[in-house]
Amino acid sequence: MQGTPRSPYLPTLSFFGDSSSKHATYMVAGGFAVSGLRLHEIEDRIATLRDDAGITSEFHWADYRGGRKKAAYESLIKYAFELVNRRHAALHIIVAKFADYDHRAKEGEDKDTSVNRMYYQLFLHRLARYYGKSRAIHVRLDAGNDSRDICALRNQLCADAYKNLGTKPNCVRSIEPLASHRAGLIQMADVIMGAVAAKVNDVQHTSPKGALADFVLRASGRHSWGVNTPPSARFLTVWHFNGR
Repeated sequence: MQGTPRSPYLPTLSFFGDSSSKHATYMVAGGFAVSGLRLHEIEDRIATLRDDAGITSEFHWADYRGGRKKAAYESLIKYAFELVNRRHAALHIIVAKFADYDHRAKEGEDKDTSVNRMYYQLFLHRLARYYGKSRAIHVRLDAGNDSRDICALRNQLCADAYKNLGTKPNCVRSIEPLASHRAGLIQMADVIMGAVAAKVNDVQHTSPKGALADFVLRASGRHSWGVNTPPSARFLTVWHFNGR
């Protein structure tokens, strides 16, 4: 008797993301898409950067104070864009003008709800659109209320992607929250998103964060985070979302 045909194997792609500044004028969310074959290599490198600097906790934008950690944070940022430039990872960012949003349009909704909606747009129009025809996608987001709802919308996201983008069925295999101390790539996303948010919100930091935000922009090779990348961009994308 002939056995049941197996589904074709799809290589995996993992996305590690975070959001920043939901209480500011502009909210930023995004992260790094990485082939499953490179995950251990990248995580080991980030752990080494922490260990070499004597950082016993994690890389975190909110905790950055410069000093002896300055070199380690700058090394993390240079490594992030080295990965992008060598096409070993892709960085996808969405920016939304939260000052124009009615976050309580429906009972029970708030700014966390809106962040989850931005994640949905990012996952549909970047992850599913770019990778959903050839990869099995796994998403890991910094755990918190601003990533709670999207974890329950995987089926809807996959159906939307299949119907409107022609992806493989069930192209996003998992969306799960993950404590940032367990994933160096989430920490990397946290630092980059914090720096991008500082720039798009024109935050005039008098602390070392201002210099770090400048460093991130220079390392990216961009002149500003305030404009969209061209439609042809794949490994570094910035999308200013204008919907509601």
